[in-house]
Amino acid sequence: MSKLGEFYLIPPKEWKCASHGDVVAAKRRAEEWHSKNGTYEGAEKVIEEFVRQWVLNQLIVEYDYPLEWLGERLTIEESVKMGSSEKQADIAIKNTNRRAFLYVETKKKDVSVQEFQEAEKQLETYLASTHTATIGLVTDGTEVRCVRKKIDPNDFEYISDIPSYGGASTVKVKLVREIPKSDPSRKTGLQPITAQYSKLLVECHNVVRDIDGLHDDEALDELAKVIYVKIFDERATIEKEVGEEFKFQTYGASNPSEAASIIRELYQDARNKELEIYNQRIPGYERSRGVFKTPIKLSDVALFKIVEKLQEYSFVDSKADIKGAAFQNVLGSAIRAGMGQYFTPDPVVDLAVGIMKPTASDMILDPFCGSGHFLSRCLDYIVEKQGDKLDSYALHQFKFFHLHGIEKSDRMVRIAMTDMMLHDDGHTNIRNLDSLLSFENYPDITALGDANEKTPEVFSMILTNPPFGSIMRQEVMEMVGRFQLGNKKKSLPLEILGLERCFQFLKPNGKLAIVLPDGLLKNKTSLFVRNWIENVAKIKAVISLPEEAFNPYGATVKTSLCVFQKYGKDEKPDQNHDAFLCELENIGFDATGREKDGSEVDLAISEFHKKVGW
Repeated sequence: MSKLGEFYLIPPKEWKCASHGDVVAAKRRAEEWHSKNGTYEGAEKVIEEFVRQWVLNQLIVEYDYPLEWLGERLTIEESVKMGSSEKQADIAIKNTNRRAFLYVETKKKDVSVQEFQEAEKQLETYLASTHTATIGLVTDGTEVRCVRKKIDPNDFEYISDIPSYGGASTVKVKLVREIPKSDPSRKTGLQPITAQYSKLLVECHNVVRDIDGLHDDEALDELAKVIYVKIFDERATIEKEVGEEFKFQTYGASNPSEAASIIRELYQDARNKELEIYNQRIPGYERSRGVFKTPIKLSDVALFKIVEKLQEYSFVDSKADIKGAAFQNVLGSAIRAGMGQYFTPDPVVDLAVGIMKPTASDMILDPFCGSGHFLSRCLDYIVEKQGDKLDSYALHQFKFFHLHGIEKSDRMVRIAMTDMMLHDDGHTNIRNLDSLLSFENYPDITALGDANEKTPEVFSMILTNPPFGSIMRQEVMEMVGRFQLGNKKKSLPLEILGLERCFQFLKPNGKLAIVLPDGLLKNKTSLFVRNWIENVAKIKAVISLPEEAFNPYGATVKTSLCVFQKYGKDEKPDQNHDAFLCELENIGFDATGREKDGSEVDLAISEFHKKVGW
């Protein structure tokens, strides 16, 4: 039951916000009523202000909101922007940034059912129009309804009451940037994530799943948004003086709803700041990278709980391998829950990266990047193998400019970008686009090459695992882009178009490692593809993967890792070159995904470089 309790009449001389124009006008009408009837009784049924004043008083008396908030954080006639127009909410409660996190709509006492329903819809419209407010109350002094905005901003559920002021979040002093004398290298002063806290993100993921009932993949998507905000706040705070307060925290908030509203506002600030910076530097940035425009869909309680768990830890001050591994722990459960189509097993990724041997000078692309695992592993490889040989500028240039991805699913782009941010990539060049579109859709990619040539052949290395099985019809192939392999074909498997697109993105002499179904390598119907490849690139390696390689991730197709080197500009096709052929029986796990001793991955990498190499 709501703490508002039963309605009682407050005399106009005791009304709050007495100087406000609407209150002054209502007081005049109340006095006219009193002059005519000798009492204020009954006026509440014709003058709505009586109900609003009762609610204002109860917010202070029963819900414990501070009296000094009146006029500043507890306001009346609060403007709500709704598209090109504005309306006024009867009561609003604001967070420390003066953004509403709770609205109240009041009506005259005992209005009709229809009028009450219209007021409820009006309240929901206010909540749907702002990203910071999620809780609302509507009352006519008799009936009281409290609502909460759900995942869909136009979908609501009833709750028992609105939150009171206070709670555990007010107990501790706010977190500020303090650099400890014992470790002056820490930029934030917050606690780094260590192996001891490796399950931290798993705990956060479970909070989202358990409180809001989201599926594992949906919960991971929401967690990615929160991590994005957290990293933004840390980076913004370390640019300021020691003693600056972090915004990503629950301390100082009056209740979970206020704390959540601050995080939602910070999320919006992070996105706006990112677009402000990169729109001017990268062609088409907002269209291809603006995946964080989707609002945080968590309930206030779930968001509050996650912030509580993360607020005292620093992503900026944590080692990339530890926080990256922490995210991989969460990713694993989401993959098992049905995201396997976007994931390449670790041993297969390690096999491809080990054979390709990326360097800091390589321009690297995964045009079907899914969770971005090839890219994050390339980054780890460079840091591990060459990090101590590179100065800070060279390492920064590689992280910031040399790792690129394309992925059609906006959810997977958010997850991949988060993983890359946790690997300290500096900036995430992962585009939310279909990689098979015509090249005018990738102006930032063509801008990476020679300004005069305007060619997509800008990458020296491509590692990828394209989706298998989908059949692309002729009309679709014509729509997405021109492909030699699609010429005069009524339909074609997606992996064939994906293979050709990789070569279209690859520089002359560039290297390609791609997972392909064995049917493409053996079937008579695919002979035209193999003949085409022989005129485009050298076959450097074909490594047959065990049948169970993709079984734990929901795929049963037998595959091989194929490695090619594109011919140079003036180089003529020549079949007289060495190729490494290998069949792996053990890549470190069985058909159920359980670890299996005796992996042959490292041996295959070693033998490739010994017998063929680059």
